[in-house]
Amino acid sequence: MKENIYSERMESLRCELSKKRLKAFLINNIKNIWYLTGFKGSCALLLITKKENFFITDFRYKEQALKEVVGSNIVIPKGSLLTAAKSILKKIKIRRIGFELEAPYRIYHSLKKDFNPTPVDSIVEKLRMIKDSQEVSFIKKAIERAEKAFKKIKRYIKKGVSEKSIALRLEEALKIEGSRIIPFQIIVASGENAALPHAKPTERILKEGDLVIIDWGAEAEGYFSDITRTLLIKGKNLQKKKELYKVVLKANKKAIMSVKSGVKAKQVDLKAKEIIKKAGYEKFFGHATGHGVGLDIHEFPHISFHSKDVLQEGMVFTIEPGIYIPEIGGVRIEDMIYIDNNEKPIVLTNLPKELEIIG
Repeated sequence: MKENIYSERMESLRCELSKKRLKAFLINNIKNIWYLTGFKGSCALLLITKKENFFITDFRYKEQALKEVVGSNIVIPKGSLLTAAKSILKKIKIRRIGFELEAPYRIYHSLKKDFNPTPVDSIVEKLRMIKDSQEVSFIKKAIERAEKAFKKIKRYIKKGVSEKSIALRLEEALKIEGSRIIPFQIIVASGENAALPHAKPTERILKEGDLVIIDWGAEAEGYFSDITRTLLIKGKNLQKKKELYKVVLKANKKAIMSVKSGVKAKQVDLKAKEIIKKAGYEKFFGHATGHGVGLDIHEFPHISFHSKDVLQEGMVFTIEPGIYIPEIGGVRIEDMIYIDNNEKPIVLTNLPKELEIIG
């Protein structure tokens, strides 16, 4: 089963390379190498030709590669990995080689001395958009870990505690639940800080009437989750903040309802933005409505106005509209969505979304 997954992925990639008339392709993105071979280390190159795959790493990862790598010839050179890749290309007499567009310039500079290197944009990343059943199960586990951790520390989210202390408790809980790494820096943003979409936790103490945005995720078998919930601290004159929450929740639900295989991703983004615009808060929502999640916390598809992606069965992505108003605060509600084999949206996140006012 495991070997089938990687061989199928390799064949899908070869099919794409054939369309571009490339006889070889060099991969340096370690997440793409993981996806294609099963290698979970941090240093490798993967050279793909029409008939063979060459996994190139150094002696530090030899034993790990022998245990993890599927479907590739393992090469452990004494010199540099790139020199080894070039030697293989010379031996099999291939001159035109594709490489990842986002590769370091030094790779291109080295290749162009002896070959005709052609940059290729996001070819593996586009394959990664469609998750198989195993990948979806890992993502569900990452969501479960994130939600369990949040429930454990939720009672500590209250007036008088600092943003940093909440973030630290949540990070600890995530690791206790089994998340080997934290996918991104946890966001705990209260009061005026909640008007900053990517605020970092500070020593600010939660006060009466604060909106509190918490954005966090977990990991399972290398796959990530990404969730945001917004709470409101009990206080006076909360009507405006309740209104903001109501608008964002409506935008979240409308966007999810619009998800379907075959729909353009930008149409989902527009659904969320239409709700917020109609309520008069258009200028206070400036980011994309969502993004794919998998081996990276941000990957294809992009749920944004500029996206050219079309939603398909097997995609996993977030829906996360928000409103951010200086001096008042902000609201963001983020769920993870999966398009199943009925081509319909399945909400993978289970935490309640109705506004909760806490003491």
